[in-house]
Amino acid sequence: MKSIFWTLTGLGLILGMATATATAQADDKPAPKAPYLAPVPDYGHWTVTFKYDGIFFTDDASAKPPAAPDGFPTVIDTIKTGELRGVVFTSADGTSKQFTCQGDWVLSSTPKGPQLSVASPSQRPYTYYSPGFILLDGTTINLTTFKEAGLHDGAMAFHYKSGDVDAWIDPATMLPLAVKVSGVEASYQFLPAPPRPFVIPDDQAALLKKQQEDDQKIHALR
Repeated sequence: MKSIFWTLTGLGLILGMATATATAQADDKPAPKAPYLAPVPDYGHWTVTFKYDGIFFTDDASAKPPAAPDGFPTVIDTIKTGELRGVVFTSADGTSKQFTCQGDWVLSSTPKGPQLSVASPSQRPYTYYSPGFILLDGTTINLTTFKEAGLHDGAMAFHYKSGDVDAWIDPATMLPLAVKVSGVEASYQFLPAPPRPFVIPDDQAALLKKQQEDDQKIHALR
């Protein structure tokens, strides 16, 4: 009887210790709290790398897509200083285009001279120049969409599910690590902020200055 008693007692202690260990491990995971997603920095530098799967092109998930569809990026590099954003847009063929964005204005250098466009959600690639985080505009990131805290690509992350969007947020910075929606996955890397405002290409700077002066004249007449 004593042997059975001590066996049961020992088993109870082991189960108790296992439960306590599991609880401690669960408690070790961070818990999300406001702000659940940090705002786009006023002064920062980050890159977004894109991957596309078969679902992006067809309902057949086994389809093998190219590195990126025509007109879509593989990498977007952004430097932001105040209202200005310098954007380098790299395609699958390795070619890059440099843009300067201020609000909805998008400036670019072309063989025919500098051009200024107004960004529109219906235009590509301008959808990627949003003032917000790419693929996260309009996405709800809070406790109502929180799924779990766990590893994503080897890093601890808060996983959110908002509609068709899966988002992984860095618990330490509250900045995005990755976003996946409709067969597109974007991975974020935040780099040291630039030591000074980035230099706008001369032709773009001249066009931007002229546009700003014209706008001031128009507002003065109202």
